[in-house]
Amino acid sequence: MNSAPASHVLRRELPIPLDRDVELPIEVGDERMDTPAILVDLDVVDANIARFAGIAARTGLSLRPHGKTHKSVAMARRQIAAGATGITASGVAEAAAFVGGGIGDVLLAYPLVGSRKLDRAARLLDQAAERSAVVTLVSDSAEIVESYRVLAHRVGRRIPVMVEVDTGMHRVGADPAGVVKLAASICADPLLDFRGVLTHAGHSHDASDEPGIEAVARQEARVMGAVREELEAAGFDVPTVSAGSTITAPYLSAADGITEVRPGTYIYNDLRTLGCFACTPEAIAAYALATVVSTDDRRITVDAGNKTLTMTKEATYGFGHLSGRPGISFTRLSEEHGVMRVEDDLPVPAVGQKVKILPIHVCVWMDLQPEVYGVRRGRIVERITVDAMRHSL
Repeated sequence: MNSAPASHVLRRELPIPLDRDVELPIEVGDERMDTPAILVDLDVVDANIARFAGIAARTGLSLRPHGKTHKSVAMARRQIAAGATGITASGVAEAAAFVGGGIGDVLLAYPLVGSRKLDRAARLLDQAAERSAVVTLVSDSAEIVESYRVLAHRVGRRIPVMVEVDTGMHRVGADPAGVVKLAASICADPLLDFRGVLTHAGHSHDASDEPGIEAVARQEARVMGAVREELEAAGFDVPTVSAGSTITAPYLSAADGITEVRPGTYIYNDLRTLGCFACTPEAIAAYALATVVSTDDRRITVDAGNKTLTMTKEATYGFGHLSGRPGISFTRLSEEHGVMRVEDDLPVPAVGQKVKILPIHVCVWMDLQPEVYGVRRGRIVERITVDAMRHSL
């Protein structure tokens, strides 16, 4: 008798912390909620979404959140309902998850290289056309523009393309001096539609204080404003000038020549955004619920390791922070274990006790979960599917 491939069975039967037959709402402490699990406070999420929608409205900017933080169609719909014009994605598979979920305007903010990615991009563009959705691609080199030209003729339809500009992070992005030439190469083919420029000033994380972050944002604004002016002087229409992360977007406005911001982390926030002055403690919506599984004198071990919390580390908090327990700190992580030390004058949590761990980098947490759980006032009220979990190709 034939059987399904093991990988297919595993994907279909992927375990989740809360069984499908459990009816919501239930209390967070309900024993049917297994750990480790990721929970998000929906009241905080709503406030975070409203706050950034307000920032964009006051500064005259469009808001296109980055979906890599939540990787969830349900969360993207919340953002769009609050005024976002579309969603940003990091890869073809992530973009496909959003288009398949009914998101009508997706920016795929990653240069596509290689035949397999371009094959998937062709299928994505066909899917988008069937749904009357728009998918915009990004390039930072002549080679990628040429591959998009071939792709456009392959699918037989016009492809919107933006040029990514390096404003100081030195990861990807064209030199600002070369943007006009790239725009010309896009406009040279009638099946490629030049839609503007974008950047990501991720090096703002390296700033040591708030004036340093503002300085990065102002440099981002200066470069992008100058690029826009140069393009317009050369005769190009520049409908979109996209910049601004969760950290730098509050320092930008339409007066800078920017038209759109793309914050991502703001919907959940984490200890990195807190450390970069981009949120307050009560704006951190996500946390890991974990159980103490072992103790020994001042050492406790929980059932959340680097497959849940990831190895992202921060000098102040280590691999995370126990909410309301500043005297308990991580000493190490292994795959399924998180080991912490309890300061001498504090009580040691007992085996079986549940604790809340705040994230260092919440975006990576979400890529490890098939679903997370929405909480309101201490009760789990919603299952939130992570539609693009492990969709990094």
